Amino acid sequence: MRKEFDVLLLDVDGTLMDFNMAEKRGMEQVLRFYGIEPTTERLDRYHVINEQAWAAFERGEVTKEKLVTERFVTFFGEMGKSVDGQEAEDLYRSLLDKSDFLIDGALEICAYLRERYDLYIVTNGTSSTQYKRLAASGLDQYVKDIFVSEDAGSQKPQKEYFEYCFSRIPGADPSRMLLIGDSLHSDIQGGINGGCRTCWFNPEGRPALGEIRADYEIRRLEELKGFL
Repeated sequence: MRKEFDVLLLDVDGTLMDFNMAEKRGMEQVLRFYGIEPTTERLDRYHVINEQAWAAFERGEVTKEKLVTERFVTFFGEMGKSVDGQEAEDLYRSLLDKSDFLIDGALEICAYLRERYDLYIVTNGTSSTQYKRLAASGLDQYVKDIFVSEDAGSQKPQKEYFEYCFSRIPGADPSRMLLIGDSLHSDIQGGINGGCRTCWFNPEGRPALGEIRADYEIRRLEELKGFL
C-alpha cells in the first residue's frame, strides 16, 4: 500500500525542543546580569511578554528586529529599570544559542521517521540561533533542510512562508505533506494555509480554540508511530 505522505514538516520549539527550559535558563542569567533576582514570578512574567510579542509578530503587527529588543525594554520597564534593549537581546541570544534542551523522545522519533519520510524543519525565529540549537541538539542530522522565518522574509502561519519552503523542496506536493507542531495558530493554521495536512502536538491536552482543527492530535511524540 502506498504511504499517505512523502514529506514531514517539523516545528522546533515546543515540538522537538524544549524552548521553555531554554528561555528560563537564559533569562535567569540575564536578570542576574542586571542585578535582579530571577524569581519564578519574574520569569513567568517575561514568558508572557515574550509570547505576546511573538504572537504580534506572527500576525504581522511588528518586525522581528523590533520584537527582540522591545520585549526587554517592556519587561525591565515594568520593574522600573531602564535597559538597552539591544544589549539585553545580545546577551540573551548568546545564551540561547547554546541551549539544546529536547522534548522527550525527539531524537528517537526523528530517527524513526527519517527512514520513512523526507524531513524538513519549519520554524519561526532567528536563523543563526535556530541553526546553532539544532546542531547542538543533534536534530539537524535527521533533516534534509531547515527553513527559518528570518530567511524566508515571512513567517508561519503566512502562506508566503510555506511558498518559500515549497520552492526549496524537490517535487513539492503540499497534499502529500504533514506538518507536525504544537501551536494551533502558527503551525496548524499555517499548515492549512499552505495546503498541508496537520498534526497537533498537544502534550498538555489543551482544548482546541476557535475553528482551527488539525487532522491528527497526539500527546507524545512516539504516538506518531501509530499512523506514520
